[in-house]
Amino acid sequence: MSPLASRRTLAAASSLLLAAVGLTGCITLPGGGGSNSSDIGSMKNIPEGIKQDLISQMSSASDSEKSKILEKANALNNMVGRDLIGSEPAVIGLQKFKLDPKGTVVVNKDDRVYGMMSAADYWRLGQDSYDLCVDQGCEYYSSWTIDIEGSGSNLVYVWTLKIDNPEITDQPLVRRFTVK
Repeated sequence: MSPLASRRTLAAASSLLLAAVGLTGCITLPGGGGSNSSDIGSMKNIPEGIKQDLISQMSSASDSEKSKILEKANALNNMVGRDLIGSEPAVIGLQKFKLDPKGTVVVNKDDRVYGMMSAADYWRLGQDSYDLCVDQGCEYYSSWTIDIEGSGSNLVYVWTLKIDNPEITDQPLVRRFTVK
Protein backbone atom coordinates (compact mmCIF):
# COMPACT_ATOMS: atom_id res chain seq x y z
CA MET A 1 0.00 0.00 0.00
CA SER A 2 1.35 3.44 -0.91
CA PRO A 3 2.00 6.02 1.84
CA LEU A 4 -0.75 8.26 0.42
CA ALA A 5 -3.33 5.46 0.55
CA SER A 6 -2.23 4.62 4.09
CA ARG A 7 -2.79 8.23 5.21
CA ARG A 8 -6.23 8.32 3.59
CA THR A 9 -7.19 5.09 5.33
CA LEU A 10 -5.96 6.44 8.67
CA ALA A 11 -7.84 9.74 8.14
CA ALA A 12 -11.05 7.91 7.23
CA ALA A 13 -10.75 5.60 10.24
CA SER A 14 -10.10 8.58 12.53
CA SER A 15 -13.15 10.40 11.17
CA LEU A 16 -15.35 7.34 11.71
CA LEU A 17 -14.06 6.92 15.26
CA LEU A 18 -14.69 10.59 16.08
CA ALA A 19 -18.21 10.39 14.63
CA ALA A 20 -18.98 7.18 16.55
CA VAL A 21 -17.75 8.65 19.84
CA GLY A 22 -19.71 11.85 19.18
CA LEU A 23 -22.90 9.90 18.51
CA THR A 24 -22.59 8.02 21.79
CA GLY A 25 -22.64 11.31 23.69
CA CYS A 26 -19.14 11.03 25.10
CA ILE A 27 -18.15 14.32 23.51
CA THR A 28 -20.08 17.31 22.24
CA LEU A 29 -19.59 18.05 18.58
CA PRO A 30 -19.90 21.67 17.35
CA GLY A 31 -23.39 22.79 16.35
CA GLY A 32 -25.16 20.49 18.77
CA GLY A 33 -27.34 23.17 20.39
CA GLY A 34 -27.19 24.38 23.99
CA SER A 35 -24.45 23.38 26.33
CA ASN A 36 -24.76 21.16 29.36
CA SER A 37 -22.73 21.86 32.44
CA SER A 38 -22.54 20.49 35.93
CA ASP A 39 -21.26 23.80 37.36
CA ILE A 40 -24.43 25.74 38.17
CA GLY A 41 -22.39 28.62 39.62
CA SER A 42 -20.89 29.40 36.21
CA MET A 43 -24.22 29.51 34.37
CA LYS A 44 -24.59 33.13 33.30
CA ASN A 45 -28.24 33.09 32.18
CA ILE A 46 -29.85 32.19 35.51
CA PRO A 47 -30.88 34.86 38.03
CA GLU A 48 -28.53 34.84 41.03
CA GLY A 49 -31.21 33.99 43.60
CA ILE A 50 -32.44 31.00 41.58
CA LYS A 51 -28.85 29.92 40.96
CA GLN A 52 -28.07 29.95 44.69
CA ASP A 53 -31.27 28.03 45.43
CA LEU A 54 -30.33 25.35 42.87
CA ILE A 55 -26.80 25.09 44.32
CA SER A 56 -28.28 24.72 47.81
CA GLN A 57 -30.66 22.00 46.61
CA MET A 58 -27.71 20.12 45.06
CA SER A 59 -25.88 19.91 48.39
CA SER A 60 -28.59 17.80 50.00
CA ALA A 61 -29.94 15.93 46.96
CA SER A 62 -29.68 12.26 46.07
CA ASP A 63 -27.96 11.34 42.81
CA SER A 64 -31.27 11.08 40.93
CA GLU A 65 -32.42 14.41 42.36
CA LYS A 66 -29.09 16.01 41.41
CA SER A 67 -29.64 14.91 37.83
CA LYS A 68 -33.07 16.63 37.75
CA ILE A 69 -31.68 19.81 39.35
CA LEU A 70 -28.87 19.95 36.78
CA GLU A 71 -31.36 19.36 33.98
CA LYS A 72 -33.46 22.29 35.19
CA ALA A 73 -30.40 24.54 35.58
CA ASN A 74 -29.17 23.71 32.08
CA ALA A 75 -32.64 24.25 30.62
CA LEU A 76 -32.89 27.70 32.24
CA ASN A 77 -29.36 28.63 31.20
CA ASN A 78 -29.87 27.44 27.62
CA MET A 79 -33.25 29.20 27.25
CA VAL A 80 -31.50 32.48 26.44
CA GLY A 81 -30.86 32.69 22.72
CA ARG A 82 -33.36 29.97 21.80
CA ASP A 83 -36.54 30.41 19.82
CA LEU A 84 -39.41 29.76 22.21
CA ILE A 85 -42.72 28.83 20.59
CA GLY A 86 -45.93 29.89 22.31
CA SER A 87 -48.21 27.04 23.33
CA GLU A 88 -50.54 28.55 26.01
CA PRO A 89 -52.70 30.50 26.00
CA ALA A 90 -53.89 29.45 22.56
CA VAL A 91 -53.79 33.02 21.18
CA ILE A 92 -49.96 32.93 21.29
CA GLY A 93 -49.81 29.42 19.80
CA LEU A 94 -46.87 28.91 17.43
CA GLN A 95 -45.67 32.53 17.81
CA LYS A 96 -41.94 32.99 18.43
CA PHE A 97 -40.38 34.75 21.40
CA LYS A 98 -36.66 34.93 22.21
CA LEU A 99 -34.39 36.49 24.82
CA ASP A 100 -31.31 37.53 22.87
CA PRO A 101 -28.02 37.14 24.79
CA LYS A 102 -27.35 40.86 24.22
CA GLY A 103 -30.37 41.89 26.35
CA THR A 104 -32.99 42.44 23.68
CA VAL A 105 -36.25 40.61 23.08
CA VAL A 106 -36.66 39.20 19.58
CA VAL A 107 -40.33 39.01 18.65
CA ASN A 108 -42.66 40.04 15.85
CA LYS A 109 -44.37 43.11 17.29
CA ASP A 110 -47.49 42.35 15.24
CA ASP A 111 -47.93 38.99 17.01
CA ARG A 112 -50.14 38.69 20.09
CA VAL A 113 -47.22 37.23 22.06
CA TYR A 114 -45.53 40.66 22.02
CA GLY A 115 -48.36 42.32 23.96
CA MET A 116 -48.94 39.31 26.17
CA MET A 117 -45.27 39.31 27.21
CA SER A 118 -45.38 42.91 28.50
CA ALA A 119 -44.70 44.54 25.09
CA ALA A 120 -41.05 44.29 26.07
CA ASP A 121 -38.11 45.12 23.85
CA TYR A 122 -35.39 44.39 26.43
CA TRP A 123 -34.72 41.96 29.24
CA ARG A 124 -32.39 41.51 32.21
CA LEU A 125 -31.82 39.06 35.04
CA GLY A 126 -33.54 40.05 38.25
CA GLN A 127 -32.64 38.52 41.61
CA ASP A 128 -35.20 35.71 41.28
CA SER A 129 -36.77 36.50 37.93
CA TYR A 130 -36.34 37.36 34.30
CA ASP A 131 -37.35 41.00 33.93
CA LEU A 132 -38.94 42.07 30.66
CA CYS A 133 -38.36 45.78 30.08
CA VAL A 134 -40.03 48.34 27.87
CA ASP A 135 -36.94 50.57 27.82
CA GLN A 136 -33.22 49.83 27.68
CA GLY A 137 -32.61 51.15 31.19
CA CYS A 138 -35.28 48.79 32.56
CA GLU A 139 -37.02 51.64 34.35
CA TYR A 140 -40.34 49.95 33.58
CA TYR A 141 -40.33 46.19 33.77
CA SER A 142 -42.33 43.08 34.62
CA SER A 143 -40.72 40.26 36.62
CA TRP A 144 -41.42 36.73 35.40
CA THR A 145 -40.47 33.52 37.15
CA ILE A 146 -39.78 30.52 34.94
CA ASP A 147 -40.29 26.88 35.76
CA ILE A 148 -39.58 23.81 33.68
CA GLU A 149 -42.02 21.03 32.81
CA GLY A 150 -41.03 17.88 30.96
CA SER A 151 -37.61 17.25 29.48
CA GLY A 152 -35.78 16.68 26.21
CA SER A 153 -38.00 17.27 23.19
CA ASN A 154 -41.02 17.67 25.53
CA LEU A 155 -39.47 20.60 27.44
CA VAL A 156 -41.92 23.38 28.35
CA TYR A 157 -40.94 26.74 29.87
CA VAL A 158 -43.68 28.03 32.17
CA TRP A 159 -43.47 31.81 32.59
CA THR A 160 -45.46 33.25 35.50
CA LEU A 161 -46.15 36.90 36.30
CA LYS A 162 -47.61 37.56 39.72
CA ILE A 163 -49.71 40.69 39.84
CA ASP A 164 -49.52 42.41 43.21
CA ASN A 165 -52.82 44.25 42.85
CA PRO A 166 -55.88 42.33 44.04
CA GLU A 167 -58.13 45.00 42.47
CA ILE A 168 -56.96 43.79 39.05
CA THR A 169 -56.62 40.06 39.75
CA ASP A 170 -55.34 37.68 42.38
CA GLN A 171 -54.43 35.10 39.73
CA PRO A 172 -50.96 35.06 38.19
CA LEU A 173 -50.56 35.34 34.43
CA VAL A 174 -49.10 32.14 32.96
CA ARG A 175 -47.53 31.65 29.54
CA ARG A 176 -46.15 28.34 28.24
CA PHE A 177 -43.49 27.96 25.58
CA THR A 178 -41.93 24.96 23.91
CA VAL A 179 -38.52 24.91 22.25
CA LYS A 180 -38.10 25.04 18.50
